[in-house]
Amino acid sequence: MTNLEQLKAIYVALGGSADDVADLTNNAAVLAQIALQAAVVAAAATAELPAVTKTDEGKVLTVDNKGKWIAALPASQLPAVTATDNGSVLKVVDGAWAVGEDATE
Repeated sequence: MTNLEQLKAIYVALGGSADDVADLTNNAAVLAQIALQAAVVAAAATAELPAVTKTDEGKVLTVDNKGKWIAALPASQLPAVTATDNGSVLKVVDGAWAVGEDATE
């Protein structure tokens, strides 16, 4: 794979349109332009992601009710439920999730 093909593939992988780079030829100016466009696309793709730290290890990304990315606990950290829990709600007890009977508990 040539540098031009690699840059085209990166551009498309980052969300750019293949049509934007379909007719490009292999010269220094074109390679520089593709690299610049790929950087712009990459920056836009990650601009909305939340900042993360080591304390976020194991969390997953989800979208909140305002359409913003947030780190959330994976479902595996929620308590196991069965049919006998139907109608129950989760609440926090001593810093851990627990099954409650209703929202007023």
